[in-house]
Amino acid sequence: MRSGKFIRIGLVVIFVTASISFASVIIWREGKWPGPWPKQLKPYRQQTTTIDVSGDIEETVFEISFEKRDEFEKAWPEILKLKSEGAPLILEKGPSEYKAGSAIIEKGIRILWLSTQKIIMDDGTELRDNPAEFAFVRTSTGELPEYVIEKDGEWIPYTGQDQPGPRHRTRVDIVLITDANIVDLNRIPLPAETSIIDKRFTE
Repeated sequence: MRSGKFIRIGLVVIFVTASISFASVIIWREGKWPGPWPKQLKPYRQQTTTIDVSGDIEETVFEISFEKRDEFEKAWPEILKLKSEGAPLILEKGPSEYKAGSAIIEKGIRILWLSTQKIIMDDGTELRDNPAEFAFVRTSTGELPEYVIEKDGEWIPYTGQDQPGPRHRTRVDIVLITDANIVDLNRIPLPAETSIIDKRFTE
């Protein structure tokens, strides 16, 4: 497995939560999509919040709120295409807030994306926010782990078992925030052969 060093460029905003400490959280009240914004999602750029997280966890989060049912249902198939193969679909009930802090979403989508900061490998290779770049850490079932950490110069899957060091997201997960009106599970197709993590009825 390959290892690398991390180069972070840009403004740093200090943010600390009660349960998890982050070195920095940068929030933009617009869609700071990595690379060209998918054309089908351009109409929703201004209603998107971008959260760039670094420190204990390295990832970028895109939150899209919707106020119209037809708007959401039109965007849903395009959003679903962003999910990594084998990644679960996570269900939450609004209002919902990302763990590092953001605006509360009543109904919409949270896209858990790879960090948009540069990762420079020891051999000079530059990895960017593309899950395909991390194919070398796929599990025995062929799926990407949610996070990896660096240990002894190698990337290994993060299992949560007393593993120190920052966690780097390696796959794209989709969180569907429902309200049974605008975001109604009875009105949209859910992907076949995809595991569902239902958090709608948990604290």
